[in-house]
Amino acid sequence: MSNGRISDQLRYMTVRILTSKNETTNSTGAGTSFLYLFSKGDHESLLLVTNKHVLDGAVVIGLNFHVTTDNSQTPLPGAGRLISVRSSELPIMRHHDTNVDLAAIGIVPIIEHAKKVDGWQPFIKCLSKENLPSASMMKDFSSLEDVVMVGYPTGLVDSFNNFPIVRRGITSTPYTMDYQGKKEFLADIPVYGGSSGSPILVVNEGAYTTASGIAMGTRFALIGVLYAGHTETVNGNIVAEPIPTNLASVAKVTHMINLGLCIKSALIEDLAAQIPGW
Repeated sequence: MSNGRISDQLRYMTVRILTSKNETTNSTGAGTSFLYLFSKGDHESLLLVTNKHVLDGAVVIGLNFHVTTDNSQTPLPGAGRLISVRSSELPIMRHHDTNVDLAAIGIVPIIEHAKKVDGWQPFIKCLSKENLPSASMMKDFSSLEDVVMVGYPTGLVDSFNNFPIVRRGITSTPYTMDYQGKKEFLADIPVYGGSSGSPILVVNEGAYTTASGIAMGTRFALIGVLYAGHTETVNGNIVAEPIPTNLASVAKVTHMINLGLCIKSALIEDLAAQIPGW
């Protein structure tokens, strides 16, 4: 794909995850993941980053990729291709800290199988360490930054084009501070089941504010990963809990208050230590 506007490229960076708790391909859960390229010296490894709780209990994992032709940088239009794989056959890496809800799926075997056996090539548009906010960029962040979330709320997808849903919000706590003493921040953004694992991004095209005033140009950074939301119970209590992944309709006794808990993106790089052979 040509280097066009970043906002036009966001739709190709995520992959919807469908999960089943048995051997059938009838999916009962949904979540979001995004393509991320890890690098270490001369080694590179392409993974899908998501939340641990999206993958917990999954027996079969379905991943829907865009398709491209051989040696092409252009995605083909259409619904893409769904790959369903037993979770036991996939390299899954989980963050070493049990309190950090981050995980990654190694997809190189999937891509090779698609190309060599099934005869098609997944289109890859990935994020990397280069897209994490630099120290100088973070100094320019205000306490109220406009953010974008890309994902699949309630499992919703533009299935005709295989496009995710893009939503806007703001940071509710200063990004340079650690919310509740953790490497997290709050975002005021609509939060629904299926949004777990959604990348939270700063996407400025045109004018944006900095510590020095108004700047012109493009600013882009992956600043976090959504993993939980706040709900209000029938008794009026506010509770933070992982975003549900269940696709089935259930009777609700709580409702989301659209405050998302986001893991700071720097912690994504910790997953590199779990990559086999690294």
